[in-house]
Amino acid sequence: MQLTRDSIIAAAVTILDTYGLADMSMRRVATSLGVAPGALYWHIANKQQLITAIAEEILSPVLSDPAPGGAAEVAGALRTAMLSRRDGAEVVAAALSQPDSPTRADVEKRLGQSLPGDADLVRIGAATLLHLVLGATALEQARAQHAADTGAELPGDASADFRRGVSLLLAGLSTSRG
Repeated sequence: MQLTRDSIIAAAVTILDTYGLADMSMRRVATSLGVAPGALYWHIANKQQLITAIAEEILSPVLSDPAPGGAAEVAGALRTAMLSRRDGAEVVAAALSQPDSPTRADVEKRLGQSLPGDADLVRIGAATLLHLVLGATALEQARAQHAADTGAELPGDASADFRRGVSLLLAGLSTSRG
């Protein structure tokens, strides 16, 4: 198999889904591909760049969808995309926390497309909505992982609470003056 950026990302996603972000290392990815760790660095400079690439992969269904959708629909689609991968919200948060992250700008632009108000209110509203999506999804994933690890009972489906939280945030934005 020829080593490519895509094959590295695919191997890393498999490791992420199997072991979680904490156990996804460049060394483990290299071992799974049958190459020396140094071979990866020709295609991906470091683990942070790998995390960013995985986050872009996770978010691609939402960001590549040409239908704009409302902010609530986009927030729901982001949540669904992150829930599709183990530690998906943690991966996305790590990638979006990078200074001048173009992916964060893309996500916030997509969220802000249907928000009311002037440019400043839209910017703040999109960032706040993103924080809600990331935090709620990360907590949901952490609870699910805890339940899987300990045999504890899950507190129930978080979808309705998530949608209600998004609705409350959007209602507040619609009454704000920009």
